Amino acid sequence: MIDYTTGDFLFRLAFRYRGSVMPRAAAIAVPSACLSALLLYFEYHIVDARDTLGLSATRTTIIWAVVTGPLVTMLSFRTNQAWGRFWEGTGLLHAMRGEWFDSASCLATFTCSGKCTNPEGVDNFRHTLLRLMSLCHGSALDELKHDETESYEVLDITGLDDTTIKILTECKSCGFNRVEVLLHMIQVLVIDAQERGIINVPAPILSRVYQTLSRGFVNLLNAKKIKDVRFPFPYAQVMAVLLLFLAVFTPLAMTSMLPHGGWCALGTFVPVFGLYCLYYAAEELEMPFGEDHNDLPMTHFQAEMNSSLLMLIHEGSDHVAALSSRAQRDFESMKESLHDARNSLHNFEEAVHK
Repeated sequence: MIDYTTGDFLFRLAFRYRGSVMPRAAAIAVPSACLSALLLYFEYHIVDARDTLGLSATRTTIIWAVVTGPLVTMLSFRTNQAWGRFWEGTGLLHAMRGEWFDSASCLATFTCSGKCTNPEGVDNFRHTLLRLMSLCHGSALDELKHDETESYEVLDITGLDDTTIKILTECKSCGFNRVEVLLHMIQVLVIDAQERGIINVPAPILSRVYQTLSRGFVNLLNAKKIKDVRFPFPYAQVMAVLLLFLAVFTPLAMTSMLPHGGWCALGTFVPVFGLYCLYYAAEELEMPFGEDHNDLPMTHFQAEMNSSLLMLIHEGSDHVAALSSRAQRDFESMKESLHDARNSLHNFEEAVHK
């Protein structure tokens, strides 16, 4: 996904090539503009042909408006649908990551009491969980792409036992979905940890983990809906026909309305270029999962998930927060602390670095 700031100068945006749909639109609009200039140059030779076909200036203008009107309406509809699919895809991926990280965080927290009685078992459980969850999230993102490359970052997959790796590598050849296999492995791992006393929480609280795992998987299935269901073919076909007709007929219309060569070419180029840009931009947005410049940053999403999971095995992850002797406890002091510029983490970070 292309990152840019709204404060960029206009010429930086206008002439940025990477991810732009303008070159593809210009490949149609420039020949169309050249055709209009060529028709205007041979205008005296085609007057009889115009009269024979009944293409007077008024009729040509009416036909052009009749074609352009429904085309603009359909392009607006498709652009709106494409942006909706893109935005929904973004929300679903963030929701999926949030649900699955919440599951991993809860499970890591539930093992805190077991660190005193079975520290090795807790450590093995957490490391196994992190590897499975990282692989599950990466497999889910890869599953959304048109071409599943399976080239995503995973937390030390070689640390899993040979039997687990064999099951995961052979699951697709058996016709199984790898994400479903991994989610089942995580649930089996949780039940095993509960039976061995590594997780010691009431069943209603533990069931919340299964709910968040399930909600994350539902978000994945909703995202797959965007991948599997394309924009309806009849709409796409009609728009393609109208756009091709527009590219051919606009030169005829503009030569009737604008007798000057330069203005005629410009008048042809602008509507053809603009409408084709809308068409190609909608195509780019309709399928947000992939490796194109305008697709969602799937690699970044996986890196964020891995970073969040690594936090769960950091030495400070099980730290219990407490108050210091300088803590304010009365209402007025707490209220005044809101307006104290020194009362921010930024100042504490500066003090640490000094």
